[in-house]
Parts: sequence; C-alpha cells; structure tokens
Amino acid sequence: MSGKTFKTWLSPFLVFCLTCYSASVFANPSDLIQIADQRQLATSNEWLNLLHFKNGRSEIDDPAFFFAKNGKTNSQAELHASLTALLNDQTDDEQSVYCKYHSRSSWLVSQLPEIEQQIRLPSCQALQQEITHLDADSITLILASAHINSPASAFGHTFLRIDSRQQTPLTAYAVNYAAQTQETNGLIYAYRGIFGGYEGRYSILPYAKKVQEYSDLEQRDIWEYRLNLTADELARLNRHIFEIRHFYADYFFFDENCSYNLLWLLQIARPGTDLTSQFNLNAIPIDTVRAIEQAGFIADEVYRPSNRKRMLKLAENLQHDNAWAFIKNGRYDLASLQDTPLIEQTSALEISATQLKHQRSQGKIEQAEYSKTLLSLLRARSQLGNPLYVDIPPPASPKNGHLSSRLNLGWRHNNTTNKNDQMLIGFKPAYHAIDDHDYGYLAGAYISFFDVQLASNEDKTEIDSLMLVDIRSYAIQDSLHKPISWQVQLGAKRLQDDALYSFIKTGAGLTLGSEKHYGFVLLAPAAFYRDEWHYSAAVEAGVMSHYQQLKLGIQLTSTWFDQTLATEKQANVFATYQFNQKWAVNLNHEARQILNESPRHTSNLNVYYYF
Repeated sequence: MSGKTFKTWLSPFLVFCLTCYSASVFANPSDLIQIADQRQLATSNEWLNLLHFKNGRSEIDDPAFFFAKNGKTNSQAELHASLTALLNDQTDDEQSVYCKYHSRSSWLVSQLPEIEQQIRLPSCQALQQEITHLDADSITLILASAHINSPASAFGHTFLRIDSRQQTPLTAYAVNYAAQTQETNGLIYAYRGIFGGYEGRYSILPYAKKVQEYSDLEQRDIWEYRLNLTADELARLNRHIFEIRHFYADYFFFDENCSYNLLWLLQIARPGTDLTSQFNLNAIPIDTVRAIEQAGFIADEVYRPSNRKRMLKLAENLQHDNAWAFIKNGRYDLASLQDTPLIEQTSALEISATQLKHQRSQGKIEQAEYSKTLLSLLRARSQLGNPLYVDIPPPASPKNGHLSSRLNLGWRHNNTTNKNDQMLIGFKPAYHAIDDHDYGYLAGAYISFFDVQLASNEDKTEIDSLMLVDIRSYAIQDSLHKPISWQVQLGAKRLQDDALYSFIKTGAGLTLGSEKHYGFVLLAPAAFYRDEWHYSAAVEAGVMSHYQQLKLGIQLTSTWFDQTLATEKQANVFATYQFNQKWAVNLNHEARQILNESPRHTSNLNVYYYF
C-alpha cells in the first residue's frame, strides 16, 4: 500500500474514530448533567425564567410542561430531565423535544455546546416557517383602556404586537394571554376568575382582530408603547412564545392575569431583568406598564382613540334633523340625505357604518341584512371622497395617573357632644376611588377593593368602614350612546346608632355632562345586617368637576329604611388636590340629618400617599 493510499484511507478512519470517541465521552446523559451542575445552570436566572419560577415553584400548571415529576418545584430535577429527554429523543418533527420545547432546548444547547457533538438537532421546519411568517422586526406593548360598563375589563388589558418589517400595524400579529372561557354569567366569571378556575393560555392572533375587539367593538382607547428590544432579545422572546403557547397556567384575575404573564416574556427576552417579583398580591395592567417603563423597555408612546370618540367628533358636524334621523332610525334611507351639506352626509354615513358593525357584534342584526346594509352605506360613502380628518387630542396618559395602592392618614372633627376628634388611617390596595383625582383615568369609572378605614382617639381604635368591593360606573350619556350608570358595593359601615353593619348595595341610573364636569342620579336599594336584616332604598345624586390638579365633588342622598332605622338625608362635599403621582390631600365635609334631629356634621382632612 502506497503512502498516498494509506493517507487517503487513514483520514476518514481518524474522523470516524474521533467521532466515536466524542460520542463515547458524552453518550451518557449523566456526563452532561454533571457538567450542567458544575456550571450551576439549574439555579441561573435564565433557566428559572424559562420555567416561570417564582418563590421556589413554577407558575405553569400544565403537567405536560415538565419532564420531571417534581419539575414544578425543583428546577434542578427539571433541568436534568429536560437534558435527558433532549439527548434521548430520536424524532425529527414538530413534536420532538427540541422543536416543541424550543425555548429551553435552544438555551441548553447555547450553554452546553457539547450537545451538538452527540445528537443531530431537528430542523423544526414548520416552526421556522411560522417564525419567518411573523417577520418580527420589533415589539409594541398595547394597553386597551378600561371599559366602563364591563367589570371583567375594569382595569384595562395589555398584550403585545409583533411588528413586521413592512411597518403595517393592522397586518401584524398580537400575543395575548387570557382565560379560556365562554362564560357569560358575570358572577360565575368573577368567582372562577378570582379563585383560579380557568386555564390561562398564550395565543398568537391577527392584531386587527384585537383592535376590532377593543377599539371598535368595546369602544376603548388604545395606547401603544414601542419596546426597544434588540434582535437577540426579540429572537428569545419569539422562541419562548412558540414554546409556552402549548401549555396553560391557572388564571387569577388579580395577580396571575393577562398583564402579569406578559412580564415573563420580557423578562426572558432581556436576561437580568426582574419584572415579576414586585407583583405578589395584584397586577393591575397600568402598573405593569409602569414597571416595564421603569425597566427601560419603552421607546415611545402612541395614542389610538376609540371609534366612540371618532363618532362623537363626527357628530359635531350634524346640524340638520334629517342627518340625525338617518343615523338614529336604523332604516338608512340614503335619499333622505340628499339635501344636506356634503360634510353632514359624509359624517352621517361614517357614523352609521360604525354603528352597524357594533350592532352586528352584539348579535342585534342578522348577517344577511348586515352585509347588505353595510355594503350600501360603504358604496354611498365611497362616492363622497376621502375619509374625513378627525382631530382627537390625546388625553392624559394612563401611566401618568396616580399610582394604584393608597395609604391615608388624617384627622376627623365631629360636632356631636358624645364623640371626640379622631385620627384616621386607611389602606386600599387597588385601584381608583371616587375621591381620587381622575387624571390619567377613565372619567366616571371607579373601582376599589379591600378599602379599610380605622378611626382612633384616646379611648379606642375601631373600624370605621370596610369596603370589600366598591364599583361605580357613571357612564356619561351623549348624543349617540345611552349607557346605564350602575354601582355595586359590598362591605361594612357604621349607621345611625354608630354600630358596624354589613351591607350590600346596588344602584342604577344615568349620568350627563362631559369628562370634565358631569352629574349623576341613581336609585340605590341596599340590605344591612347586624343581628337582623334591615332594608333601604335611596336616591343618590351628585356632581363631579375636574381641573388640572383639583377635583371637586358634591353628593346628596335620601335614604328610607324599614323597621328600626329612621329616614335620613345626607350631603357630602369633598375636594382633592393631586400634587403628583404619589401625593394628594383630601378635604371632606359630611352633613347627616336623621328625621327631625339636629344635623350631624363631620369634617375629615386626609393626606393620601399612593404607591
């Protein structure tokens, strides 16, 4: 055998031997597990984030997410089992460990490049096609504002938009986390949502569908916050989205909700970031937006007004009765608009088309009639030229309003001879009460939970009031929309005999005015309990005025009780001055008259601290 022939034969032989040697070195998964333990991968923040670990356990509840039986509570066991599953997997399709668990598998390979000497990684063609189809170039955080007449949406909602290189938002995709339910009963939804009765899942869907849902159909403003993710951070986020979408976590309305679970995605995208640890009791959407801003993610902000605001602006162009009749009678007789000015015809047609879409979304019109009528309106509108320009100035940004939790410390003066002055102290974890300034919040929408107020003097300290739930929706009626105002209160408060009564109170009525100045009137039945039940009916009326930093309010109430409690009248006047996001001062004066007794006057001065 010649030297040349020998070398030709020896070269592939040596490659074969080296390959066999490398395989023999790492053929046993325990070898790589030992290396992983030496590098302390199981306790690294990146691995813990990939498993959604917090306070020693994963917040993912789907058993299929874990390879180890105790993987939910043992990050090291899960790393060992994940490595073993990855090394032993022989499949080369989308159900392979590497493709289905792509986020954690890619990270393990990056931390342990020795894996690639031992196995051939699957190509994950379908997954790569999905990622390519997204054409992700940047990420935008979307905040849909609170919906005043929907308790489930009272805090607002956040999701992510994946923007492509085409820079056309309405053809982009949205990443959403939500409870999986078709429940229409509000009480059942609230109960199961509070106690984790639903599966929460991530999903990827067209952004246009979310815009229609929140802006067009639910009449909610949208705020867009473009995030400054790098290409590597964007790739990590995408990989995790495509992995975590297969699995569920128990959905909790207050903490592990839509906004909170988006924080995991950003925390994984940018290693070293900690967003989730600050949210233990509640995660209100606007608070998560503030946390994301403080962590340095937000590059800029864009405001997208709801169709409701656009319709109201267009309605300002309607001066003739026939234009108003066209949009209100529902017959859409195009001939009735012929004698009106062009701007009124255009405005009436655009308002009518929007109204028709909303009616269809609520099932108030059949598909065939809807399609026929909408096509007729759009055809008539297209003959009148380009869409009207509507200038809607952005309101105060939600992230600039007062913070969500509140402590108060104050002083109370009573004019009655049997009560001394008292010191006041109180706390509410969430979110926005009627005596808070509305800057950055939806005017007329108030929701508070677990608001406890204590009163103390030299003799004793006692609970003054305890509001477990206080929801008030003073939805302002306008020329196009006629929502019903309503309220629900559940808690305990002191009545005429100064005893503490448990109570539940509801109410319904109407609100008129503008976002700056409005008045309301409600009929409010209630039930009180202390040793026995007492029932009441009340008429409540009020006026609220908002200025740059000052909020003024007047509330008048007449209440008729049954049995031993007497009829009473009550007047309450307050003023709140907001210094900044964290500090405000509130002055409140209350006058109560029970039957023919002399009025009882109480004055409170409180300092509010928001955090």
